[in-house]
Amino acid sequence: MASPLISRAPQCTSCIRRMTSSFGDAFHFPAGQQQVRGKKKLASEKVATVKVHLLQNIPGYGRRGAVIPVTSGVMRNIWYPKKMAEYLTIAKLQELGMKKDAILERDSTFQSNAARKLEKKQEKQKREHPEEPLVRMADAQPSEPVPQFELDMLSPQQATSILDSILPPTLDFYRSPIALPTPKRLSPSIPSSSAISAAAASAEANQPGKADRRGIYGSVSTSDIVANLKAILAEDEEGVRVVLSHEDISFVEETEEKDRVKHLGYFDIEIKLQGASEPVVRTIQIIAQD
Repeated sequence: MASPLISRAPQCTSCIRRMTSSFGDAFHFPAGQQQVRGKKKLASEKVATVKVHLLQNIPGYGRRGAVIPVTSGVMRNIWYPKKMAEYLTIAKLQELGMKKDAILERDSTFQSNAARKLEKKQEKQKREHPEEPLVRMADAQPSEPVPQFELDMLSPQQATSILDSILPPTLDFYRSPIALPTPKRLSPSIPSSSAISAAAASAEANQPGKADRRGIYGSVSTSDIVANLKAILAEDEEGVRVVLSHEDISFVEETEEKDRVKHLGYFDIEIKLQGASEPVVRTIQIIAQD
């Protein structure tokens, strides 16, 4: 049996928290207190500036003799070594007749003589040569009249006459037929897969006066017919001029759907162009594809 004095690992978070708090008390750490980092204090010091007396005209700062504030780095590294300005001492203040606490500002609008001359030159050029206004395309008139072309459109009667003379009497479409149902058994003793049953089913399908009305995969729509007609018309110089759409085609007999058929056989169609008095009648044949 294990001794009860042997310590065991803590089994839950509350036990871990209790043990860590006891260690904190032993080392004089307040329990449950976390270290909070303080926010860094940003330096709020302003950029150091000094008052200087300009010895030269400096564009963007002021004219010669002006007293302005400038950063100590610019004065120490650039202006003072090049003798562009001098530090403003108390003796210089008294010489210029200025007070020590006088408010000084730089003249950022001051430009050099060369810049002012260039600006005046540009203004003079603008006065002497004003910019010409842009001419709008609507106001611009072409020097030569644009030639106009008139399209020689066919009348509905002319287009109907061309269709009647070019299109063949029958248009063929090939589709895969849906397989026939399993033939009925002639007798319980004769299986349906026998040659006798197959011959009987074939004879029933080929009875005189009974058309092959098997269904097909897909359909033949008026859009398919238009595509076929356009391919035929494209081979003729006059036929290319005929404008034809699927709305100009309709089936003479009533079909399952208004603009398509879904079984084998012969179907009469009417091609009536908009504005034409008489339609062109043709026949489409949907043939079983092997």
